[in-house]
Amino acid sequence: MVTEKMIKKLIRKNGQRKVTMTMPTEKIGESRQQNPIRFKNLLSHASGQLMQRGMKEHEAATYLQPARELLGQPLFWSNMEHGMVVYIADDYFEVFKLPYEIKEMVYVNRNFRITPLLPMISTNGTFCVLAISQENVRLLRCTRTSEVDITPEDIPVTITGWLDELPQPHVQFHTGTEGEGAKFFGHGSSEEDRKEILEQYFRDVEKGVTQAVKQINDPLLLAGLKTNLPLYKKVNNYNRVLENALERNPDDLTDAQLRDHGWDLIRDYFLEDLYQSVDVFQDSPSERISSDPSEIITATVMGKSAAIFIKKDLVRWGKYDDKNHKVLYRNEPGNDDVDLMNWLSIKGLETGSNVYILSQEEMPNGSDVAALFRF
Repeated sequence: MVTEKMIKKLIRKNGQRKVTMTMPTEKIGESRQQNPIRFKNLLSHASGQLMQRGMKEHEAATYLQPARELLGQPLFWSNMEHGMVVYIADDYFEVFKLPYEIKEMVYVNRNFRITPLLPMISTNGTFCVLAISQENVRLLRCTRTSEVDITPEDIPVTITGWLDELPQPHVQFHTGTEGEGAKFFGHGSSEEDRKEILEQYFRDVEKGVTQAVKQINDPLLLAGLKTNLPLYKKVNNYNRVLENALERNPDDLTDAQLRDHGWDLIRDYFLEDLYQSVDVFQDSPSERISSDPSEIITATVMGKSAAIFIKKDLVRWGKYDDKNHKVLYRNEPGNDDVDLMNWLSIKGLETGSNVYILSQEEMPNGSDVAALFRF
């Protein structure tokens, strides 16, 4: 899970020739075979940029070797998300698989390009949805736009299958009509005994689910009938289960529908700070807001920006003149130039600003970059 602390650690990494490589990746189908081919091309571009900055060819090859070794790891490429970002510096190499698409780019500079990761701590974080069901338990890991089934293989996913594995053959079970729930016959047919059997079933489900979600530390949204939700909550041991739940029969919903309904409930959890910042921006007097990149960059350097909003995939080349407090722009980058939107994001985090990467539709006033000032 990407956190602001991890991103700040990236900012502090030493080195004058840090490499950031980003690319969209294919998750399914034959097009997945293009992922390592595309990455190999990025490595070639990265080698060229390093040599432009003074490295010899063999030095660049050694520098990029940890990334090049990924090309020989089929298992790595078999489990992709929608995007990938790779960071390389002296004695440092790390890969992040992203649950959203990202533009292809090689960036060699004194700072890592952190903007590809920022949506992970604002609007595009991951969350899990657990379909609590007697007929089809599912654990999904979701973003706003994607979902993947991560149901542990060792948990019971149907109560009939679970009962078949029990040593008490005298307990019989079959499902009732839709929404009616389970019917038990023979010994244990009272309402309390039925609840006890369901509780035991959900307890066995919970063990594997909690073990899985603890490894990724995502917030967990429960989805199920009103009769099942309290029984699962009673046996739950995961501390990031959300108070709100999706009170629907999950058996009637596809994975994508569970994701969409889940996002409707969990959106405010992820976007509380963002919504508040946007609301304040809209209600603030003109002297406390700006959509002028130069004004925003200068104000951020002075510690004046409270919240910064940047359009996703926006790149502006240039540099900041510290002596004259002036922003210099270029159409094409030179060796001393930086991605100013990335540089702005770094300065924002260093001076305590909230930095948000948004789609064009989500941007305040429809601008490419905007900021809310503290004073």
